[in-house]
Amino acid sequence: MLAQTLDITDLGAAAIEIIAFEIGGQQFCVRTTAVREIRGWTKSTPLPGSPHEVMGMMNLRGSIIPIVNMASKLGMAPSEPDARSAVIVAEVQSAVIGLLVDRVADILTVEASAVQPTPEMRGSFTGGYVTGVLATAHGMICFLDLDKMFAGFTMDEEAA
Repeated sequence: MLAQTLDITDLGAAAIEIIAFEIGGQQFCVRTTAVREIRGWTKSTPLPGSPHEVMGMMNLRGSIIPIVNMASKLGMAPSEPDARSAVIVAEVQSAVIGLLVDRVADILTVEASAVQPTPEMRGSFTGGYVTGVLATAHGMICFLDLDKMFAGFTMDEEAA
């Protein structure tokens, strides 16, 4: 079931490529197939009336894209961008979105079998956007599902 959630069954291989990044001192990752590019932080223009996690918008080679503060989106204290911050430009549900992270750690190739399912918990916890956990020598990396995270996300003008 985990392989289906991570969409690795269609790859025909046992390895997946991920990009690992840090938010609020915690490690997270996403599949590289969703990532278009990684940019250094540049100030975004506020977008009045936007959800609390949307910091603003940025001009990406003529296309205007929203910038989402990933710490806020994950229910953490919002990140304050600095010189080490990065914007991961990702394509999610046919929309291009900038994801503000504290820093990009690494691009890795891992065995799909190394990604473990999130622990079962009783109560209202559903695991949310985390589809698995990768244990490394340096700690745990939470595997995020951007499609779940941005389910229903739409833009009037799609960035290309």
